[in-house]
Amino acid sequence: MPPSTNTFENTPFEKPGIPTVKPRKRWSLRLLALALGCLPLVVGELLLRLLDWPQAAPAVDPLIDLHHLQPLFTLRPDGQTYFIGPERLNLFREAEFAAQKPAGTFRIFALGGSTTQGEPYSTPTAFPAWTGLDLQAASGRTVEVINCGGLSYASYRVKAILEEVLHYSPDLIILYCGQNEFLEERSYAGWRDVPLPLARASGWLNRFKVAQMTRWLVQGDADRAAKPSSSSTTLRREVDALLDYNGGLSAYHRDDPWREPVVAHFRWNLEQMVASCQTARVPIVLLRPVVNLLDCPPMKFETLSTLTPERRSAFETAWQTAQANADNPPIAAAELAKAYEIDPEHAGVNFFLGRLAFDSGNFQQARVYLQAANDLDVCPLRALSSIQDAVSQTAQATGVPLLDAEQLFVERSPHGLVGKKWLVDHVHPTIEGHRLLGEALCELILQQGWLPQRDEHWRASSQERMRAHLATLGEEYFQRGKQRLEGLMLWTQGRAKKTQPPVTQQ
Repeated sequence: MPPSTNTFENTPFEKPGIPTVKPRKRWSLRLLALALGCLPLVVGELLLRLLDWPQAAPAVDPLIDLHHLQPLFTLRPDGQTYFIGPERLNLFREAEFAAQKPAGTFRIFALGGSTTQGEPYSTPTAFPAWTGLDLQAASGRTVEVINCGGLSYASYRVKAILEEVLHYSPDLIILYCGQNEFLEERSYAGWRDVPLPLARASGWLNRFKVAQMTRWLVQGDADRAAKPSSSSTTLRREVDALLDYNGGLSAYHRDDPWREPVVAHFRWNLEQMVASCQTARVPIVLLRPVVNLLDCPPMKFETLSTLTPERRSAFETAWQTAQANADNPPIAAAELAKAYEIDPEHAGVNFFLGRLAFDSGNFQQARVYLQAANDLDVCPLRALSSIQDAVSQTAQATGVPLLDAEQLFVERSPHGLVGKKWLVDHVHPTIEGHRLLGEALCELILQQGWLPQRDEHWRASSQERMRAHLATLGEEYFQRGKQRLEGLMLWTQGRAKKTQPPVTQQ
């Protein structure tokens, strides 16, 4: 049989009069159509960035509703300066800055909670102030530090402030948070239903002005805001901490199911804040928080609820006997061993064992017990180790500088356990501790090259600057700090003045 002469045998069929579009050209046309479709969005984004609108984007969070939160700073009627209004000074300290940053000024915003603010004293002796003084001495530049530390402010509220201050021409953001994540009652009922990639995508989209404008048009102000989902908690405009109410400790219970989502939410907030700074090309420094392990017992501890009556009775007998024999270490240790065998996750037992181990010279074992006491605290007013690790891991994953405040104090504490030598209470550094943090931050900033160092001898005059600055404050300043410390101690014990319990808005 002769070979086939069909010329169409191995070629695609072509209809007469219809030109064939090659696959490569077909994809080029599709990409061109896609680009033309996106062109209005690109033009709109560029125009909104040029106009810097909206200036205060609506807060975005996949787990809680933030639409009630208000900007921290207000523009004065003359349009020359921003300031913190009197209605916010119960939680913040006075601060203001020029709307148009003066030429040659290096502007720093310090964000976080009460440690950033300098509690129990105030912003003049907080670590950001010392950083500013040292930077001016080392660089010869005008350094402007705006302290945005808010009492009881957790990461989700700090995030809203960060998004705001990125519009105020910052040269650097300093972020110290992680101690306040368990202060406000929140519901995480549907947190596992929000996939992490979707949450990250939501945060990424909100960094575009077009997305911010769309949200602003849809949400508007609080009166027109969309109703939150049933799995979200609507935050009040200002912090409503459980411990702000008399008997607030009663709201905390052991094995609370919200611990895991609180830590996950904290990590998400950190990631979003770093990403926002990187998008705005503003450097950010993260600080790993420090806590008082050695001299601060747990704020609250409870016995395991699933113990049988017999086991509970045995535990209570051993625990009470150990406390009654606190001045007799061998007996106390023997009784604590019995209690630990029954309930090894009792925060009080772990703290007592840690102190006994420290006093006997077994410092490695002491750290294990004392860290467990912190992480098992029923009322976690100190950053959990998982919170601390989230800060370090976020810095490593995103490539931003980290100042390990914990390690800074560990290296200067007896046997590596931080206590009252450096911290006035459970988390707040002494003035000398703030000075240490401020100087370390200055060194990090100079190392990063964000400011050029022009005076190699700035460290030599450090103590002189500190004494001169403290002399300007007056005795009344330090007396007020001592009074606030007394009030803070009562607050941690659930002995605040408010009498009505906080209401969680669902």
